[in-house]
Amino acid sequence: MENMEKVSLEQAKRQYTGQWLAFLVTEETLTGELLGQLIGHNPDRRELHRELREKKMARAYVTFAGPAVKPGYTVIL
Repeated sequence: MENMEKVSLEQAKRQYTGQWLAFLVTEETLTGELLGQLIGHNPDRRELHRELREKKMARAYVTFAGPAVKPGYTVIL
């Protein structure tokens, strides 16, 4: 695994801004903060999923550590 130390998801997002994160949630605080272990990170989502398959990781929360929409773009729902 990438990091066996327990960290918050928000800490991991700050450290790896602009990358895809694979996170194993082990605890949720009363305030809703997610704690766990960072399994991996990569700027390329497909590459991160390939790495997870190689490690045979079936349980991971995969999220992007950055804005959902690139600056200058607009989303209409």
